[in-house]
Amino acid sequence: MPATQTCYGFERGKKTIQRWDNCPVPTPGPNEVLLKITAAGICHSDLHILLAQSPPMDRMVMGHEVCGTIAEVGSALQDSGFEIGARYALLIGMACGMCPNCRNGKDNQCPNATGGYGIMSDGGFQEYLIIKQLRCLLPIPDNVSFAQAASASDAILTPFHAIKKVRHVLTPTAKVLVFGAGGLGLNALQVLRNYGCHIVCVDKKASSEKLALDSGAHEFYTDTEELGGVETFDVCFDFVGYQATAAECAEYVGRYGHIVVVGMGNSKLMLPNYDLSRRDVTIHYNFGGTSAEQLEIFDWISRGLLNPVVKEAPMEELPQWMEKLERGEVVGRVVLVPPQKQKL
Repeated sequence: MPATQTCYGFERGKKTIQRWDNCPVPTPGPNEVLLKITAAGICHSDLHILLAQSPPMDRMVMGHEVCGTIAEVGSALQDSGFEIGARYALLIGMACGMCPNCRNGKDNQCPNATGGYGIMSDGGFQEYLIIKQLRCLLPIPDNVSFAQAASASDAILTPFHAIKKVRHVLTPTAKVLVFGAGGLGLNALQVLRNYGCHIVCVDKKASSEKLALDSGAHEFYTDTEELGGVETFDVCFDFVGYQATAAECAEYVGRYGHIVVVGMGNSKLMLPNYDLSRRDVTIHYNFGGTSAEQLEIFDWISRGLLNPVVKEAPMEELPQWMEKLERGEVVGRVVLVPPQKQKL
């Protein structure tokens, strides 16, 4: 076990990712385990953390799409079943497991959650991470790669949860409109294609067309003007979350249709209340996903129903990738690999 490691994260007053060398590798307490990070994904939420200065502490290691192997087990957990080298992904939220929501399979809405790895406490942009809440460790099947598992923690889990809200609508005759072909949108297309519905994707970047079509879209446009003004859809997914895309969802959703807002580009959205009410439209909002859904995603990947669009890169390139993400130059999902494991 090395004595020190390199970490990357947030520092109060600075709007760019910070690098800290020679940070001590922690030792797990009696009821904790030490996770050796093998992959950590980059997300638009990481940009929001830096720009909004949202963490409660003045310095925090970021990275919330995390997986790795057990490197060390606390003294009280020697016979707990946590084996050295076992492969686990992290559930982002630290749910209590005891409240009514948790007991009913809705642990993404636990009112007692104590934060999230890489969002409210130290995360995976480092080489080793202490895990205090063991229920956040989800086993990774042998035929699911670390890169796939890392992306499943948010980039797939979030759209998977959103799509399940309208599963009853997704028949082979349904028409679905998807705004955004970034990390969330591309994975949403892969999930949606398993339901046999007709999928139209809109993204202003023409460079996203091939990946969108390969991921499951039947049609791709860079502007809704190409759709014409009369077509309506059974479900409109907004993986951007800007006022403009929300307004276009409201324009194109059909009678008894559904709008599912997933992206968080704007903190507030205005929708035409009277018009949507007249059409009996249902509006859904979405936050992450549940631990059961994350395990279900692993099963989908292992059975070939999902093949996450992932690009691997060395973790030391994190600052450059964050700059590319801010400029809108990243297509798909980027997963970072710490120095001790450069290939997944």
